[in-house]
Amino acid sequence: MNQIFSNLYLHIRSLLVVKSLILLNFSIIFLFLLIADYYDLKFGIIPNKLGLILLIYGFIFNLALAALFNDSSIFIFALALTAIIMLISFSLWHMGFWGGGDFKLFVALSFPLSILDLNHLNLQNNYFNEVLDSLNLAISNQMIFYPKVFSIVFNSILIAFLFIFISILYGIIKDKKIKHYSLLSLFNFNSVFGQLTSKLVDIDDLSEGMVLKEYYFKDHDVISKINDEKDKENSNINLNAFKREDICYFSSKNMMGLTEEDIRLIKEFYEEGLIKNSNFKIKIGIPFMPFITAGYLCFLIFGDFIVLVSSYIKILF
Repeated sequence: MNQIFSNLYLHIRSLLVVKSLILLNFSIIFLFLLIADYYDLKFGIIPNKLGLILLIYGFIFNLALAALFNDSSIFIFALALTAIIMLISFSLWHMGFWGGGDFKLFVALSFPLSILDLNHLNLQNNYFNEVLDSLNLAISNQMIFYPKVFSIVFNSILIAFLFIFISILYGIIKDKKIKHYSLLSLFNFNSVFGQLTSKLVDIDDLSEGMVLKEYYFKDHDVISKINDEKDKENSNINLNAFKREDICYFSSKNMMGLTEEDIRLIKEFYEEGLIKNSNFKIKIGIPFMPFITAGYLCFLIFGDFIVLVSSYIKILF
């Protein structure tokens, strides 16, 4: 009988230790996200050091978890899953889905959150599943066939779209940034979103890193001069020039934005009279990290929004 109580005591103690470790892990991740929010909102950039520190923390956390369970497959699984997520995230970054700082932090985030996918492993004991059940996480009861860290991204995207929709509706009602005379204009999402995420900047206020949207002009010589500059050795021109029927325009080639050479060249065009308009439309980046943080909190409280929406649709239809 004493042996039974002793085993029960050890079992409960182990559950409490693992539960405390997981709750601490969720709290530390939230702290990292808050710091990232601060940098993203104030400076528009997420320090690489922050992602590196989170990655090191994830390494230590999974190592401690593997030692606690005496199962090295936990650590190996975390490494493998993070590597897969890194490849997928890199592809999304390459397609322009998010910035480099967001990409790096998300990969680092996936390391300590790989614990939520451990149900794919046949662990030697069931402590971990018991702990997850005791935490009453909504995500634990959902059938998800992809790494659960992507649930945070999906939640973030839905929250971001809701935020943008409310912003568009507010802009229409208040008539501040855009003038729309029909609610049907809400369906012209690309046009409205483009106006809300851009601003006009005078030629004298152009600076490095600004992402230039399409600037239209008539003189075809501008296209030739831009292409000639790009062909020069050690050229740092980050402009693309196009001609579509009788319309000519140039814009930033990628999210790296304007370089010193780009600005110098644009000012030369203006001084020579090759371009007439002194106002340039610049893209306004929307900080994505606060949406990631909101997606993370909703992920812990409500689970995966995509699964929830799918469930409601199945009930209705």
